[in-house]
Amino acid sequence: MTKSIYVLTGVIALTISGVANSQERDDWLAEVDTDGNGTVEKSEFAAMYEKRFAETDTDGGGISLEEYTARIAADRAEREARREARRAEREAEKEANREEREARRAERDAERTKSRFERLDENGDGTVSAEEYSAAGEKMFDRMDRNDDGILNDRRDRRGRGERRGRGHRDRT
Repeated sequence: MTKSIYVLTGVIALTISGVANSQERDDWLAEVDTDGNGTVEKSEFAAMYEKRFAETDTDGGGISLEEYTARIAADRAEREARREARRAEREAEKEANREEREARRAERDAERTKSRFERLDENGDGTVSAEEYSAAGEKMFDRMDRNDDGILNDRRDRRGRGERRGRGHRDRT
């Protein structure tokens, strides 16, 4: 008799701690709240305990240590499976977000590439000639040669390196 009380107390403690530690409290509450009124009455809680006892007592002779240990292992495995499912769901969400970001990035890159090409193709004929390409190179060199000495790598040319390329350059008229 005393052994059964200890085992039953353990089952009760396991159930309460499992409920208290559950991240899915609302799911548990919905499962135990059989009348759907948003609360768990004592009768509903007692029904849950009776069900739990019947599930744990597999041979009908009271809960043995083996049955109790098996129930704890099954509960632990179930909790871990739920955690793993939530992790997998979060990872899938991250991957979907990553794919969406990469698609937007690829779209922006394509737009930038097209815009750069259109700037190189000064006459708009859809082809960049050697003259147009060379002219673009000269403009870039002049923009980088901040001290107008016709040489790059001078310390004065590197002034303002924190600025974005193509921005803040002085007018060379």
